[in-house]
Amino acid sequence: MGRSKDGYPTLDVYVQPRSSRNRCCGLHEYGLKLMVAAPPVEGKANRAVKAYLAELFGVKANTIVLVAGEHARRKTFYFMSLSEDSLAARLHSLL
Repeated sequence: MGRSKDGYPTLDVYVQPRSSRNRCCGLHEYGLKLMVAAPPVEGKANRAVKAYLAELFGVKANTIVLVAGEHARRKTFYFMSLSEDSLAARLHSLL
C-alpha cells in the first residue's frame, strides 16, 4: 500500500487472468494476488479486476482507478472513496 500523488491510497495487485473463477489468493511478492476469469484482451481483465476489487472492498467500481500496469500483470490502483486506514483494515480482513 502507498499513497498516490493526489493523496489517494494505492494498492498493488498481481493479476492472473483466465482463471476458472474470480478469487483472492492472498499476498504475492508484489502485492495482493487476484485471479480473474476474464482473458487479458481488450481490457477485459482490467475491468474484471476493478469490479472484483470493488466487490472485495465494498466500494463502487467507478471510485477505483488503474494508475499503472494496464498491459502487465502487476498493477497499481488507487481508491478515491477509502482512506488509507480503511483500505488497510479491509485488506487485513481479507487476509
